[in-house]
Amino acid sequence: MTLFSRAHSLRLNAPVVRTPAASADAAEAARSVLTWSRRSLARALCLVAIVVVCWPAFAHGINVWSTTEEFSFGFLVPPVSLFLVWLHRRELRTGAGAGANSGLPLVAAALLLSTFAHRVGINAVVGLAVVPLLLGCVVYLSGWRAARVLAFPIGFLGFGLGLFRGLLDSVGFAMQAFTATGAGLMTGAAGLGVVRDGLILRANDFAFVVAEPCSGMSSLVSLLGLAALWTHVSDGKPPARIVILASVLPIVLLANTMRVSLVLLIASSQGQEAALGFFHGASSFLLFGLALTGLLLISRMVGCKAPRFGI
Repeated sequence: MTLFSRAHSLRLNAPVVRTPAASADAAEAARSVLTWSRRSLARALCLVAIVVVCWPAFAHGINVWSTTEEFSFGFLVPPVSLFLVWLHRRELRTGAGAGANSGLPLVAAALLLSTFAHRVGINAVVGLAVVPLLLGCVVYLSGWRAARVLAFPIGFLGFGLGLFRGLLDSVGFAMQAFTATGAGLMTGAAGLGVVRDGLILRANDFAFVVAEPCSGMSSLVSLLGLAALWTHVSDGKPPARIVILASVLPIVLLANTMRVSLVLLIASSQGQEAALGFFHGASSFLLFGLALTGLLLISRMVGCKAPRFGI
């Protein structure tokens, strides 16, 4: 064996010695790959959970919005929620963090709630389960600060997805009875001589039934959504915002009673056909306009001011 081949053999058999810096770099790279894999798996699992819960929730919501006139405004809820997320994009960018495992119980609770509601056939609860699910996913992926930023847009989405026809049978019927009683008293004070028999208001020349579409339920739910949006974006103290939300129901009841009373006054002076014609349809817009005006007046009285958006 020559001297060159012996030296070459020694170099090949020499052990590889790694410096501490190289070992640390390799360990850091392995940790980075592991962290990336875990976060990718977490995002994938959250996406699967969102699809599992949101698919039936949106299917129920679209069915209710498209078949129930009082809730047709629900089609506006998802785009408005997305707009609110975009509106808070700067806060979301600065508030997003590493994420917290405390969001996992919310995700698990939402999945259990959605499964239970689907089994027993309570579709509205499936829609409401979207709220803890999305909040839990945001907490797990981006932390509690990001979840606080997105809390209202997610809650507003749940408001639209949680609508159900049973509201018309319970709250709607109570509003019908209140409107019939109030309109009977109001027109009686005006000297029309209207007699109330349950939901029927009659005089010598006409008779009206305060039916489900005349309950004011559509105005109540849509105005409640607008009031929630207004209190979220406006500049005002929490007590003032609570007053605005609490005033929605009495405002709608008063405005609806005035609307039905006007229909009865027109029927008394112009006949039942005139009252049930153009004015009856136009009075729905009148009702919403009166209610919205009352809400804005109360907002002004309690000190909620219009926001200034830095878009």
